[in-house]
Amino acid sequence: MAKDPYRYFRIEAHELLEALSRGLLALDKERSTEQVRQLLRQAHTFKGAARVVKLTDLAELAHRIEDLLSPHRAEAGGLEAGAVDQMLRMVDTIRASLARLGEETGTTPEQAPAESVPTEGGITTLRIGVSDLDGILEGVAETISAFKLLERGRPLLAEAIALARSLASNGSARDGSRSARDEATLARLVELLEGVHRAVTEHGERALGELEELRSAASELRLLGADVLLAELERAARDAARVLDRKIEFLEGGAEIRIDAYVLSRLRGALRHVVRNAVAHGIEPEAERIALGKPPAGLVRVTIERRGHRIAVTCRDDGRGLQSDDVRRIARQRGLLADDSAAELDPGRLARILLGGGVSTARSLTEVAGRGVGLDVVRATVEELGGEVGIETDAGAGTRVEIVVPFSLSSMPALRVQADGRTSFIALDSVQKTRRLRAGDIVRSEGRQRLVDGDVVTPFLPLARALGGSSSDEPRALQTAVVVEAGGRRAAVGVDRVFGVQHVVVRSVPDHVRAHPIVAGAALDPDGVVELVVASAALVQMAEQDRPSSEAAVRPARPPLLVIDDSLTTRMLEQSILESAGYRVDLAVSGEEGLKKAKQRRYGLFIVDVEMPGMSGFEFIERTRGDAELREVPALLVTSRASQDDKRRGKEAGARGYIVKSEFDQGQFLDAIQRLVG
Repeated sequence: MAKDPYRYFRIEAHELLEALSRGLLALDKERSTEQVRQLLRQAHTFKGAARVVKLTDLAELAHRIEDLLSPHRAEAGGLEAGAVDQMLRMVDTIRASLARLGEETGTTPEQAPAESVPTEGGITTLRIGVSDLDGILEGVAETISAFKLLERGRPLLAEAIALARSLASNGSARDGSRSARDEATLARLVELLEGVHRAVTEHGERALGELEELRSAASELRLLGADVLLAELERAARDAARVLDRKIEFLEGGAEIRIDAYVLSRLRGALRHVVRNAVAHGIEPEAERIALGKPPAGLVRVTIERRGHRIAVTCRDDGRGLQSDDVRRIARQRGLLADDSAAELDPGRLARILLGGGVSTARSLTEVAGRGVGLDVVRATVEELGGEVGIETDAGAGTRVEIVVPFSLSSMPALRVQADGRTSFIALDSVQKTRRLRAGDIVRSEGRQRLVDGDVVTPFLPLARALGGSSSDEPRALQTAVVVEAGGRRAAVGVDRVFGVQHVVVRSVPDHVRAHPIVAGAALDPDGVVELVVASAALVQMAEQDRPSSEAAVRPARPPLLVIDDSLTTRMLEQSILESAGYRVDLAVSGEEGLKKAKQRRYGLFIVDVEMPGMSGFEFIERTRGDAELREVPALLVTSRASQDDKRRGKEAGARGYIVKSEFDQGQFLDAIQRLVG
């Protein structure tokens, strides 16, 4: 408790505030004495918990909520109209205070360790932080990879058994000179090898199966009910209606759907923008609706559904719809649309303009509309999640916004492909088909490459070029096209080989590092090597915009770079950045392994961590500077150690650059690489 004295309180408070928010919204719809009693219990529990940790301001706010509710314990109908608004504002104030508390302690509820929750029958539930659960999943994934590598030793073991049997029979039959002791030793060797082979086969397969089940069960634990998200969206719609003096009815569907915790947390902000837009830009004032023959209260409906490995969230309203004339006028003023553009905007063009940001059809600036940033936030968030967003509108009848994102970014089926010697993964849900390329299938039109498949012409992009590798314009012989779809648009991606479908655990790139837009994450291949997971939406966009040079410059092949770091996350991150920039990369998990690889292959640069088990980064550089063959290879230190003494020691050891991980910037990192190796 010394590190974070509010650790357990913050976990409990988060759940109680969610329950209070949902309960108050339900009470606003229907005055229920049972709902009042339940809210009183929750407020009282929060008050007691806050007093235990001496947060008297928060306890006092909870007490004020009790004061407002207590007179209506037996008769909820007498609750004043503005009382619910007042209590919701108190909940918001408490939530903001908790957020500041988290900033002061440097933690959030999701990072807390596991905690037991007692019930009347004993402890039956544990709360565990998402980051802790992710650590378990990563450990299981690496163990599964290790088991798969172990299984590859079975054929070698079988071959050893065959050789031992042959030695036993041939030697005995040839001259009979072997002693009885030698015969017994060989027989025992064969017996032992056969026993090991049986054990590896039987127990290894069983253990691997159990690990796969464990991974599946742990993945399920990351899922959260969509009811929490829907309650937030109802609150957002209600608050927007209050500010704009609108009447609305909020309907929901799919509360029983469970969503990955990471995906849900990223969607929250984007969907709040969508719901507020539905009220601000869609729902008309009450008098206007009555004049149009519509019900006085506008309808905002949010539904969530599962579609295979993806989640679809749809927001519909029955308001005025988007006025294409207004969108066209604002877009022209902002230079987003030429004056001679078509009089009517097709739905796709309309959606792209709105999602591009900077366009708002609001007549005045309010708390909820007028800045033109809402849908830009939606687009950016959905793209980060590797999803897609669509907008449909009907003037006078309303607007429909649909967001489709992966159900989970932690685990998904993916197609494993190879391009220019590197393997990558493409989310299987986005793959429409694969086909072998023949002469004449790829044509050039308007400076772009296209795949001709019967009567269908699709933008074509070699995956090697998308990943920053080969710049050749022409597809190589026996290349395969993988047709992917995102946001209703398609592209054909050229690869050298398709390995098949694999269920992968996707590791996200840390938020503080801006990765190449095509990189959605990384995963382990069957050999345990980190490979990129590419974003289908970014592939489609890149294929539509790609204009390859007709005469690509021929550059001499650069020697690969060697990344040495005991952290899997750091190796994965640096590899993805470097390969996206066109460099070839080898990896080592220790200074000793790095030194061994350095002596086996010529490298253009060593990128080294300092703190590693065994040989440190300083020692590695000193060893290479003392080697006649390696001393000319520059070394760059990338480490969490930021003191001036460490930087001085790195320079004395012979490092040509020093980057502190806490200050890591992708642009500066690549600039340093460029200066050292070109």
